Amino acid sequence: MRQWGDDLRLDTDQLTMTIRRESDLPEINRYLVARGVQVYALIPNRLSLEEIFIETLGEDGGL
Repeated sequence: MRQWGDDLRLDTDQLTMTIRRESDLPEINRYLVARGVQVYALIPNRLSLEEIFIETLGEDGGL
């Protein structure tokens, strides 16, 4: 799954990952289903500009 993104996390019944392109979601779904995973939903979660800023520069704004 690393070919589509990074930060792969598996919690009890939820797989979370940061994908490079939202357009890859159908291919990711096919990959999972072909391996016997029951997919109930694929939910894109977009970061706000503030979240991107904090993720990039840190809590103190790079100071």
